[in-house]
Amino acid sequence: MGLLEKAGKKKDDDVSKKAATKAKKAAKPVKTAKAKAKAPKPVKEKKTREPRERKERAPRVMPDEFQLAGRAAKGARRLVDFIVTYAGILALLGYTAIGSNFNPTLLLLGALVPLTLNMIILPMKTNRTVGMFLTRSRFVNSKGNHPHWTHQFLSNLTGFFLLAGLALLLMGGGSITDDTTKSAGTQFLIIGALFLLIPLADYVVTKLRKANGENQNMYDAIYGCWYVVAERADTGESSRWMSRLESLGDWGEKKGWSGSADDDEDAESND
Repeated sequence: MGLLEKAGKKKDDDVSKKAATKAKKAAKPVKTAKAKAKAPKPVKEKKTREPRERKERAPRVMPDEFQLAGRAAKGARRLVDFIVTYAGILALLGYTAIGSNFNPTLLLLGALVPLTLNMIILPMKTNRTVGMFLTRSRFVNSKGNHPHWTHQFLSNLTGFFLLAGLALLLMGGGSITDDTTKSAGTQFLIIGALFLLIPLADYVVTKLRKANGENQNMYDAIYGCWYVVAERADTGESSRWMSRLESLGDWGEKKGWSGSADDDEDAESND
């Protein structure tokens, strides 16, 4: 019996020790989290932007050192540029219109050579056309520089739109009477009318600018340039083809195709 009592007593002691350790753990004070006060972030001061001073735009007027080209120079330039640019194409169209049966590919390529030369290459390289070399004239903007070469390209397209518009109207008028070609004729009439709107707009803008005292057409007003008298450029010995182009102006002067608007006024006053 003594052994059983000792074993029971030991068991009771173990249970009491476990209960005591649990009580100690439960009695441990809970650590309170200390709230750390965060320092306020400094507020960045916004930089005040100073208002930008608007640059005053210089008025778009023709520089005083240039003179407007006369009526003879304008007419001769338009005629010469039209012939150089479109003569080959018009001849080809006229030859095919009479019913000639041939392959026009080579002739068309040949007709495109002077067109490309006068509308793209010369304006890009020299800012002038054959007609401008012949009349010794040029275009100048308000800064005294040449306008972009696309000005010459678009100006030369006016004749193309006029011819193409009239041709399409004639073709559409002849096709609209037949039921089988009525749809195509209607399309020709619409496209032709749209083409003719561009020369019409150029004509209206030219009249409006002239009424306001500016001698400009639609493209001149868009690019801010004027058609003025040019002086013979010193080409030197390095460029023979430029010398030949400049020599066209000498022949144009003999024909009376050059001169300024002031010369026209003087001639009218003398008459």
